[in-house]
Amino acid sequence: MFPLSSLFAVVALYAASVAAQNDTCGCEATRVGGKRGLAWPSDNNFDPAVFKTSSNQVTWLYDWGVTPPAKLGTTFPFYVMQWDEQGLDKLNAAVEKADPEYVLFINEPDNGGQANLSAADAAKYWKQYAEPLRQKGFKLGSPAYTNAGAPEGVAWMDEFVKACTNCTWDVTAVHWYGGWTTDLKEHIDASKKYGKPIWLTEFALSWDAQVANYEEFLPLALQYLDGESAVTSYAFFGAFHSGGAWDMLTADGQLTSLGKIYVA
Repeated sequence: MFPLSSLFAVVALYAASVAAQNDTCGCEATRVGGKRGLAWPSDNNFDPAVFKTSSNQVTWLYDWGVTPPAKLGTTFPFYVMQWDEQGLDKLNAAVEKADPEYVLFINEPDNGGQANLSAADAAKYWKQYAEPLRQKGFKLGSPAYTNAGAPEGVAWMDEFVKACTNCTWDVTAVHWYGGWTTDLKEHIDASKKYGKPIWLTEFALSWDAQVANYEEFLPLALQYLDGESAVTSYAFFGAFHSGGAWDMLTADGQLTSLGKIYVA
């Protein structure tokens, strides 16, 4: 087990003090609750309605694709994601069919193990396929970049901004994974410079974290994210049922301890 105590202490301090901080990013006003979403894996055939509670904390869902989960129905709004450059010629039709409020465009293009696109290529695809959707009235999420160091992460996004002249998006999508060596708030703060509301569409601890680590970390992270006005939506990683420490569902589709924390 890696030493997470430093991270927990820092996040707790941020959560307690964030309400008193000035927000200079020009973002949307803070929502009290209701920011939470579901990152829903394609092999999850359970009913997302298990996350629908009287607290109304969970209010949206995406599944890294263009087709909603079979059992979603009208429980939560579904947001389309174009994961990488494959199938871009079918994106317009998929968006027209799903009719989402938001379209998320490209998953971790800065990560060689994910979409793996240069900023120049991502900008080219954005201009050809994403920007026309915004002209039709759909809201767009930027390429979802990671908290890795340069040339990935914020450095990659800086290059995208330079390459994507006259490109517009409604929310800046970011991912964060870490432990005691990284800092969630630092990544959020670094992303405020793009001047858009921030959507943290994936976040979790490092892969070797245990359930006990998550049970300590998640309430602090939720408190910080709910209190940070720059962050208007976020999705914990995730709505899984595979037996991992981060799972919010059991093998029979009920809420785990983390799932119960997430909907509280």
